[in-house]
Amino acid sequence: MPDSPASPRRGLLRRFAALAGSFWTGPTLWQAWALTFTLFALTGAEILLLIRFNTWLGELFDVLERRAVGELAMQCAVLAGLVAGTALQSGLHLRVRRMLQLRWRRWLTARLAASWLAQGSAGASAAGRANTDGRIAEDIRIATEEAVELGGSLWQATLLLVCFGGILWQLSGSPTFRVWGQAVTVPGYMVWLAVFYAAVSAAIAALLGRPLVRATDARQAAEAEFRAALVHLGGASPAGRQEGQHRLGGLFGGIAATWARQSRSMARLAMFYAGHARLTTTFPILAGLPAYLQDVVTLGGLMQSAQAFQQLAAALTWPVTSMERIATWRASAERVLALAASLAPEPAAEAPEAAPAAKPLPASLAGVAAP
Repeated sequence: MPDSPASPRRGLLRRFAALAGSFWTGPTLWQAWALTFTLFALTGAEILLLIRFNTWLGELFDVLERRAVGELAMQCAVLAGLVAGTALQSGLHLRVRRMLQLRWRRWLTARLAASWLAQGSAGASAAGRANTDGRIAEDIRIATEEAVELGGSLWQATLLLVCFGGILWQLSGSPTFRVWGQAVTVPGYMVWLAVFYAAVSAAIAALLGRPLVRATDARQAAEAEFRAALVHLGGASPAGRQEGQHRLGGLFGGIAATWARQSRSMARLAMFYAGHARLTTTFPILAGLPAYLQDVVTLGGLMQSAQAFQQLAAALTWPVTSMERIATWRASAERVLALAASLAPEPAAEAPEAAPAAKPLPASLAGVAAP
């Protein structure tokens, strides 16, 4: 049985994997792994295209530095090929990602819906209190979609870190700096600078976005309570509906309050990211000037290293830039785990009498529920 909602949050990923990870080990393992490996391969293709664009950028500025006008046509042809390849990769990546999200959601929905329907009238009566239908329809969707998005972006960040870390190390050269009157040569200094830049950026963003996790959790809980009240109100008497309308107003006020909290946190992060984006496009060029002025790198190498710096910094700041998405996934995953715990059968002390037959699943879900 999954842990209760009071379980430590540090075990959330492990508990969610125990519940939903059987999609990759059960009868659906072949389609699950085929889509997963295809998605990873398409991300690898994206990184290769980024690497080729990085080298093309260096070649272009070297051509401009030499004023070799005759080579510009070839550079334009290479750019056209890179644009076409990026467009194709992007479209295929989106299609495969959405296929994986939908099939995982369908499998987990079928699994929990089967447990819910097997409870018969008891499960139906508990739906209004636990908002079971809303959790199955919405929280499973969010938990599976965001998990795929986060897993894919983490894989992309890992590849960027490895590939562009090596590229930037080579491009940085070994310029010499004067420190307290002493000449100091720093191999790969742009890599160390990118690590420092990303660490400072991550610390500031984490401080500004700290309330976002709690605000997102509170908002989704308020939305779920509002949906449950609507379901309950639909079956109430006329007098109960009139009373329920006042309650709906109070519940929507709770949504508005959590919305405002979330908006303030998101606004702080948006302000930081706007300034950070502008700085990231110019800072690596200024940071690379010592190597260029000492003839350690060419103009093309300077622009190439600046673009590699941006990719490396993006990879290093993945935990912070994904903070909002992580908060959304965690809130929904916790509710899915709580639902699974509430639907788990109680251990029988004695041999039970004949159990009532479970309600059949809809045809669209039949055959995909895990045992």
